[in-house]
Amino acid sequence: MIDALLSKIQRIRHYYKQNKVMPTYDEICELFDFKSKNAAFKLVNKLVEKGYIEKMDKGRLKPGLHFLGLPLFNSVQAGDATAEEEILLDRIDLNDFLVQSPDQTVMINVRGDSMIDAGIHEGDKVVVDRHARVQVGNIVVAQVDGDFTVKYLDKSKEGQIILQPGNPNYPPIIPKNEMAIFGKVVGVVRKM
Repeated sequence: MIDALLSKIQRIRHYYKQNKVMPTYDEICELFDFKSKNAAFKLVNKLVEKGYIEKMDKGRLKPGLHFLGLPLFNSVQAGDATAEEEILLDRIDLNDFLVQSPDQTVMINVRGDSMIDAGIHEGDKVVVDRHARVQVGNIVVAQVDGDFTVKYLDKSKEGQIILQPGNPNYPPIIPKNEMAIFGKVVGVVRKM
């Protein structure tokens, strides 16, 4: 029963990924060769109950937390291996985890290695919140004299704003004319 339900969820996820919208009740009937809409209504109600789908006005459907979210388990040891039981804590949507201000958040590809000691590598994507409050010590994306860079926000002893790299092979950046903070780096995404 559970495997059959998971199989149906996978097919609906596949439909959603291909079409960028949830299927209608008629399309659910087609997906699963249901002979009546009643079967589609029963499936949807079961998926709503389990948090995979939410109902909107006029019978439209939208993904629920469990539909898009990834399973979040208790922990894994990064030191010596331990015998820990695998416990599902929750499901987490990476957008909810990384994004506080959806209208003000962007992802930017990283080129270069000037922030490698900060854990930001060439090819990574940084999640940048343009609305977040920025203070000295934060990693920011800044526009300096017309060029963009990702660095630590810092101040010199004289109080001048400077940008510090996370790699000793690079010098600090001191703006010659102008500098504007584009946003605060709130996450890093890397494919292994």
